[in-house]
Amino acid sequence: MSKALIIGSSHVGAYKNAADMFAELYPEAELDYFGVRGPLFLSGGIDKAGRFIVPFRDEKDRAFVVTTNGSESVATSGYDHLLLVGHRFAFVNFAALLRDHDILEGARTDKPRVISEVMLREIIETVTDMTVKDALRGFEDFGGTLTFAMAPYPASSIVERCGELELADVLDSFWAQPDAAWVYDTWLNHLRNALAAKGHHLLEQPDAVNDGLFATKPKYARKAATLNDGTLGKKDHRHMNADYGLAMLSVFAETRLGLTPQGAMRTSPQKKKKERIA
Repeated sequence: MSKALIIGSSHVGAYKNAADMFAELYPEAELDYFGVRGPLFLSGGIDKAGRFIVPFRDEKDRAFVVTTNGSESVATSGYDHLLLVGHRFAFVNFAALLRDHDILEGARTDKPRVISEVMLREIIETVTDMTVKDALRGFEDFGGTLTFAMAPYPASSIVERCGELELADVLDSFWAQPDAAWVYDTWLNHLRNALAAKGHHLLEQPDAVNDGLFATKPKYARKAATLNDGTLGKKDHRHMNADYGLAMLSVFAETRLGLTPQGAMRTSPQKKKKERIA
């Protein structure tokens, strides 16, 4: 029996909402979940007693964590694996550079500035290394291998919010940039290598859920999951549903836990959840 603890931001909700279906497909895995709001996750860490703790900003934070998880903190001892969900490793910052810059050696799109590949690569590698260092800080005392699953790539439908949401404007511009693939591949390859150099792993989104570079298919953003087993009332294009969670958990089980699915999935976890509520 492989035992894993999933710790992360609100994006843990998509994984948690897929737990029942995952257990049917991978009965040899035992998963536990501990989810908190993004800022708390990113500033949390493992204390000397081996518990993941977060710096509460106020009593509302504390009450939400206790209500959601049953406790203020969680012990990490006794787990074979830790899966950390919710980092972005600064990619949006690199995408934002292409709003105003063309790459000197690349295609011209009449941007007001240019930046060379050498300089952009140096920025990507330096900043990515900083984000990896920040992500690992606080988990030195775990003593084992960590697996990182980024916050979901935003749904490609986020462009519906162009003009009202900066992230939508940044990604709309990035996806239209002819040299976008070079920037994305440079970042992703360096991120993989930076984590591997420290003995850790990156859990990437499977192609089946992707809708191009740094984008998720819109269907995975419908009825997005929350940490308390509910769904978002309005699609925000950033949080994903239980079908996405199952896709990510399946990759984790097969690539990190060495498991194979037992039988075929009869219905999607999202549909099954609706049936259970009804």
